[in-house]
Amino acid sequence: MSKTLKIFLMLSLVAMVMGGFAHVTRAQIVFTAQDDDIYNGYNGNYNSASFYVDGVYRGKLDTGSYSQGGGGGLGSPRIVINNAGGGNCVFISDSGGISGGGPGDIGVFDVPDFIANYTSNYGGNGYNDGIALASAKTVLVAGWTASNTLETFNIGAGCTLSKGTAITLTGGGGAIDGLAMALSGKFVVVTFGDGAYAVVKLDGATLGAENGPYVSNCYKTQGLIPTGVAVNPTGSYAYMDCVGTAPATIDAFKVSTPNVTVTNTLSAKGGTAIVGSVALGLSSDGKLMDILGWYSGAVETALVDGTTITDAGCPSGNVSLPGYGSTWLTPGTINVLGTSASGGGGAVVAEAGWGQSKKSYVQELFNTPNFCLSIGPLGTDPNSEFGVSATSVIP
Repeated sequence: MSKTLKIFLMLSLVAMVMGGFAHVTRAQIVFTAQDDDIYNGYNGNYNSASFYVDGVYRGKLDTGSYSQGGGGGLGSPRIVINNAGGGNCVFISDSGGISGGGPGDIGVFDVPDFIANYTSNYGGNGYNDGIALASAKTVLVAGWTASNTLETFNIGAGCTLSKGTAITLTGGGGAIDGLAMALSGKFVVVTFGDGAYAVVKLDGATLGAENGPYVSNCYKTQGLIPTGVAVNPTGSYAYMDCVGTAPATIDAFKVSTPNVTVTNTLSAKGGTAIVGSVALGLSSDGKLMDILGWYSGAVETALVDGTTITDAGCPSGNVSLPGYGSTWLTPGTINVLGTSASGGGGAVVAEAGWGQSKKSYVQELFNTPNFCLSIGPLGTDPNSEFGVSATSVIP
């Protein structure tokens, strides 16, 4: 039995306790955890992680701490899954902390059990744009945005965290925004809110010096801000989603020469244009990319070959996410599932009501054999309207 499947089974048990587990027939199981991002005083509850199986809401687990309620960079992943230490580990950003006013902590679950709230060992403060999280192997990396502290933790038995190392990032003067970690655990890529980015090497939980900051080509030539970031499976290339006007724009670079970025401007065959491409995701083989439009509620699928990204040529063009601008207002993270060789496993988008409703959502998308997306089930999170960050896995 895989460790991820153990998580799924544990959450199925949680679901039965919370009201019954209904069977959903599909070719694959998709497990999603969403950060509710609840601030002190919002609804009388602590911040929580909401859980879904195959797009169906199954319940929540409280952190005993608070977040900020919609504040923060949308390129920052704020909830991650890691079971390398042998547990069913879920880590979630609580940027408000126990008091609700910062400096914040990381809430930890060994699902379904709550473990602890971990504060920074180096004075890191996330009460600005939140706490960006990334993980590989037995290391968790946290980007504390108010202090621009990049910090590592060692993941131990039972999902416990122990002290790693930390550095203070300079960026170009902006706060940490996007964060991605190589699967090898050998480096992270960080974007900042001022158009800069950097690469930081890792040796286990030991951080190297900041390689950068560099100014992205999309910022230099078009004034666009790199936000979301992804690293391909081999750790050879990194990709940054440049926020601006239509069409979708992606900067790519070789990790061996991070100071040189290549700007890719995509052109879809039709559908709703990508406006404000704020988040992106890669398939597990790194050959398929889905790009999310913040201001248009649309998703574009692209093919990836090194630093070259091209629209996949879907006959109907981009996919529009149902309910954008009426039921919900803000799309957040996008997770691409499966490999391009199998047509991709689809994707999952986090959606925040943010004034349109008092709820958040996760929208599953299915891939057809030619990589094009179609609309799948919609899961509803009744706990918060601020759920812009989610993470999804296939056992």
